[in-house]
Amino acid sequence: MAQAFVLMPKKSEIKELNPMPPVSHPFKKGAMVVLMNYSDHAPPHVHVRYQGDVGGYRIEIRTRIWMKPGKDLPPTLGRLVETWVEAHEPELLEQWENARQHRPVSIVG
Repeated sequence: MAQAFVLMPKKSEIKELNPMPPVSHPFKKGAMVVLMNYSDHAPPHVHVRYQGDVGGYRIEIRTRIWMKPGKDLPPTLGRLVETWVEAHEPELLEQWENARQHRPVSIVG
């Protein structure tokens, strides 16, 4: 039986392609999207790009607590992200592990 091989990009190639790929489809007509960083620190969390800002909005996947220092999303958008993260926790944790292992990250949901 023939073996199939999948060529995985090198760690440096992934970062060059997109160091923080999306893990969500855009919310609010593209005004907000959830991202995951390939070179991030624990605890498992995602970033939210809102109004062009990526670093200011980070939420832990397991606890859904907004990380500090950080900015506050408008309350309605914050609850939307919290609910989405809660609904997709297992998939997000899987993508977190993919990112930590420098494997491709996929859109969730």
